[in-house]
Amino acid sequence: MSVGLYAHLPFCKSRCYYCAFYSQTANDNYTLYVKSLINEAEHEKDFLPTKTLNSVYLGGGTPSLLNVQQLATLFNGLKNIFSVADNAEITIEVNPDDVTEDYIKDLKMYTPINRISIGIQSFNDEELKIVNRRHNASTAKKALEIINKFYDNFSLDFIYGLPLQTCESWQDSINTALSFNPKHISAYSLSVEHGTYMEKMAEDKTVIIPDENFVVDCYNIINDMLDKHGFIHYEISNYCLKDFEAKHNTNYWNDGKYLGLGAGAHSFNGKIRRWNVASVDEYMRLAGIGNFYGKENIDKKTAYNEYIMLGLRTKKGINLDNIEKYFGEFYVINTKKYLSQIPYNHLIVNGLNYNLNDEGMLLADRYSVLFVI
Repeated sequence: MSVGLYAHLPFCKSRCYYCAFYSQTANDNYTLYVKSLINEAEHEKDFLPTKTLNSVYLGGGTPSLLNVQQLATLFNGLKNIFSVADNAEITIEVNPDDVTEDYIKDLKMYTPINRISIGIQSFNDEELKIVNRRHNASTAKKALEIINKFYDNFSLDFIYGLPLQTCESWQDSINTALSFNPKHISAYSLSVEHGTYMEKMAEDKTVIIPDENFVVDCYNIINDMLDKHGFIHYEISNYCLKDFEAKHNTNYWNDGKYLGLGAGAHSFNGKIRRWNVASVDEYMRLAGIGNFYGKENIDKKTAYNEYIMLGLRTKKGINLDNIEKYFGEFYVINTKKYLSQIPYNHLIVNGLNYNLNDEGMLLADRYSVLFVI
């Protein structure tokens, strides 16, 4: 059984135009927020079936806005509440312009962080500027040079389908990424989320969002390029060298259990899904007391639908034996019925295991809807 802990650090110096995650630019009381995270962890420590963590992930927002002392305080507080497996993956998301040699060196020395996820998005300055990223390509390259000195395990995040992006600029970004020898790359198709500034820009035609054909071209480009460099396409948006899958995110995709700390964070223990209040001030007022989250009970139908949705997005796929074991014969019949409606050239079949190939993964969300009960 794999169990993870996620801590949401919802602070940003500025807001990227495409971002729909909860964050804010006004509150910088990081020390009090860290104390609130520890209070919540203590209050919610029995939510998970075990206190041994296989992964810890600091996400945001921008976790790298916290100084190393604040991060060390967080980990020391968590260590008094949970135990961490010897081979646990401990990740922090960083923004390129927060990276200095002293910062990364101190992260390595004074915290248990053993994996860095850096939000590059693009190595093209025009593409970065139009979505309001606060770094440029030169800053990103310098950050990667520093990270490479201290960490072997690091991941680069990219977005394709950006305004002004071309197939050539996308290829250039991937080639630049590969020159730093990362073990993991995440690449997400731009999604124009409701309520974001990107949505307003698209409606006002301030920017032109590339069409679906361009997005497919970008998807095929990165699949081909990374395959030639030995990367495994193990989830629709994620690629890694052998044995460098993101353990924390893989736990999500395997329907694993996790505790989410912080304003706007989500938790799941196999039976209950919870989501914390999306307000830093309200969260800090209530953390450690309780009554700061909403929740839903997960019934068998919901669990099955999520199993299918997550499975079709991954190389692992879905397995009929597991469906019978966890859900029953009715769900096996339902699964077989709709598997037959997926084009055979989009499926990889290995005994009772079914997963989508690269072409099929692009339609994973569309196919998963077929199975919904």
